[in-house]
Order: sequence, then structure tokens, then C-alpha cells
Amino acid sequence: MPRIDDYKESFRLASLELKKKDPLSLAKSAGVETSIGETSSELIVPYLGGSYLVEIGATVEVQRKDEGPEVSLPDKILIVHYLLGASGPKPRGKLITFRQVRDGKFYFEAFQKRARDPFLSFFGGNGRLFRKCAEMMGATHIESADFGMEFHVFPQIFVQLLLWEGDEEFPPDATVLFDESIQHHLPAEDIAVLSGSLVYRLIGLGRKVQSGA
Repeated sequence: MPRIDDYKESFRLASLELKKKDPLSLAKSAGVETSIGETSSELIVPYLGGSYLVEIGATVEVQRKDEGPEVSLPDKILIVHYLLGASGPKPRGKLITFRQVRDGKFYFEAFQKRARDPFLSFFGGNGRLFRKCAEMMGATHIESADFGMEFHVFPQIFVQLLLWEGDEEFPPDATVLFDESIQHHLPAEDIAVLSGSLVYRLIGLGRKVQSGA
């Protein structure tokens, strides 16, 4: 697992790269809104159903646009990396698994532990809860598996979570699919982190729904 110092260094390096870029070009490529000031620029980035403000000035700051807890370092890094990498093709409609992502085989075990396995463990016996939580995050239903939902994670990045509830013969199963274009926007390691962030948000919502909170 990365240490906090590793995350801080990753964010520092990404921030240095972001400050070199033209904000208007970044906004156009990433599909986000921007405003240009005399000493700083702001980008408004939709991410996992929320809205995040990226301020680029003497430093780079990432915070929620609305009220909420502080943005975690992994999410800050993902948001900045998305802005830096959003010059690739738009979604094509061709779906791939994580193994098919460039360098995905190298990170596959981490991806399974971070995303697919927790998703299956929590929602495997309760597809309706999964669908309810996914809808709360703005996901849309797709005609795949017993329960299939598509999440608009970033303006140009979509992720599908598919769940089969199983029966007397077969245990529950799940898979995660990506539009092929995702590998032109984020490296495999970031895609694994992004998938985990999505799943743990879902699990958090699921626990709240179950507790009646």
C-alpha cells in the first residue's frame, strides 16, 4: 500500500505539471468548466456525482465545490491526473476488462482486492441494494447481468459494474467494465484506484441505507 508521503509526492509532481498547462486547453480537453483570473484559474470537475473545484495559482488546490469533507489525497491525485491526461479520444462504446487495459495485468491483483472483490462481497447477495445505491450516485441502468449500472465517473470516463446474484448452482459473480478510451486518459494504476473509490462510495451508501441513516 502507498504511504502518505508517496501520495503527497505524487500530488506535488502532478501539480507542477498542471501549472505548466494552459487552463483553457485543459478545460476543453477534459470537458469541464473554467474561469480565468489575474493570478489564478479555476476548473470545475465533475467526479463520481460530485463537483470539485481545482484552483491553479501559486499552488494547486482541490476542494469540493459544495459543503463536504476534505477531499482525500488519492481523489485529488485522480482529479489532477484526469485533467492532465484528458487529451485522448472520447468514449467509443467498446468495452474492455481491467486485464485488457494497457499494463492492467501488472496491477490486476491490486485491482481485484481494491474494487471487484469488495463489490462482490458486499452486494453479491443484494442486487437491489446495489441498484438503489448506484441510482443515488446518478448511475444509469444497463441491460447486462442481473443488475448492471453505468457510472459517469468523469466527463469522458464511464465505468460499468455488473452483478449476477447467483442461484443454487452458481455463486454470485461480478465484473467491472471500462470504455476502451479510458486507457488514453489514465494509467492502469489510476484506473484501479478510481474503481476502488467508486466501489467504496457505493459500500458506504449501502451501509447507510441498511442502517436507515
